[in-house]
Amino acid sequence: DEMQRRRDRVAKPILEALVERRVDPELPSDALLSHIIAESLLTRLDRKLVEAKNIYLQSFDIPQIELFYRMCEGYPQVPAAHRVANEYLASDLRQCREATLFEIGVGRGVQVSSLITELQQDPGHLRKLRVLALDPDETNLTMSRARVEGRPAGPVAVTFHPFHGMLESVTPATFAALAREAGPNVVVNSAYTLHHTVHRPNDTELRTDLLRRIGQFFRPQLFTLVEPSADHATEALARRVDACFRHFGTVFDLLDRADIPTEAKFVVKEKFFGREIRDIFGVSDAFRCERHEHYESWLYRFAKAGWPPCPRILAHRLKLPEYCTM
Repeated sequence: DEMQRRRDRVAKPILEALVERRVDPELPSDALLSHIIAESLLTRLDRKLVEAKNIYLQSFDIPQIELFYRMCEGYPQVPAAHRVANEYLASDLRQCREATLFEIGVGRGVQVSSLITELQQDPGHLRKLRVLALDPDETNLTMSRARVEGRPAGPVAVTFHPFHGMLESVTPATFAALAREAGPNVVVNSAYTLHHTVHRPNDTELRTDLLRRIGQFFRPQLFTLVEPSADHATEALARRVDACFRHFGTVFDLLDRADIPTEAKFVVKEKFFGREIRDIFGVSDAFRCERHEHYESWLYRFAKAGWPPCPRILAHRLKLPEYCTM
């Protein structure tokens, strides 16, 4: 609140008191989270204020996508959500002899590869699957292609079609070209991707427009969306801080309970989620890309874009740790 009132002299010492002199795996999660948020907020006032901090393992520059897969080991909701989405995608794809999966943000192709495994084991009517993979990182596309094309042959012939770019930068003409390449019988998947779409501050319609365009051009049978449920898209800084403490506080607690080494927990918290938190607070609102939204907000966007809810509820086969519910 003091920052929003431009009372920097009041805000600075409060934030500085929360910045730890040494951050290492022994630091409790609540102190680590407070440190990361306070450090990020200080950069809004003066980037030089936190240059001298002593961060354990700071010299390790690990790509965020690699940290994502390491994070999955200690954060069971991520692989569980992939599994649920794949069950719906496989159920629809098995009804067609030839179909296309439009994968928005393919990453390293782990979820897609798991889906193909399910389809090869139980293909139903499916005999040909196109994977139309969108990603802004060419390395991701190369590794995903190798992962998909290096799989053993099965009853389903799989082809990989990469497209390098960001969803919000795709023009209507390119959408039309991609839709022609996809053909009929399309399903769409987006896992931990749509919250990265960059838009101007207070632009509440871009993501709804993107959902509407996907519907108009591809006419998909199904859209599976996997996203965290938290309000980090708000331009109100105090609300964003509160949402961040609630969301990442829960995430850090889950990591603390996970059966992975202490240093691995710390690296995921400080490096992977730390980068997300620093983007939420330490980047200009015109450029920040970690804009998570609540579950209800996504439902509202789909409704405005003309998407009806999926009428089927599939029985899941998940086994979550005892400290998780679903």
